[in-house]
Amino acid sequence: MISTLIIVLIVYILYYIISISRFDKIGHTKKKGVSDYEALPSEVKYFVWKYKVDEEKVNYRGVLKLVALILGLDIALVLIPVILLIKNEILQIVAAVVLLFPVYLLSLKIAGKYFKKKGLVKDE
Repeated sequence: MISTLIIVLIVYILYYIISISRFDKIGHTKKKGVSDYEALPSEVKYFVWKYKVDEEKVNYRGVLKLVALILGLDIALVLIPVILLIKNEILQIVAAVVLLFPVYLLSLKIAGKYFKKKGLVKDE
């Protein structure tokens, strides 16, 4: 349990330093001349595009925090069992990478359904 929390915290802090800190509290990029959407990391752009997140209703900084938390939980969810069940380091890396993508996409789908339920998506 503690190892899971440590992994989630480390991933969240790294994601915060790399991505979230580039946006102000309102959710706009700190870079001049770059649109908010263009400044997003690719996985958040995918999430916004795929689930038609309404840019007027959401704060990009909040979406980034949610994605960071999801990513941390997914990495911990995949990493801990892989390390415990597989002893070969190369197989651990391969298994973790192969398992991480579907788990992450499933988590983004759940988050997309949450956004739809809360009315944070564009009306079709």
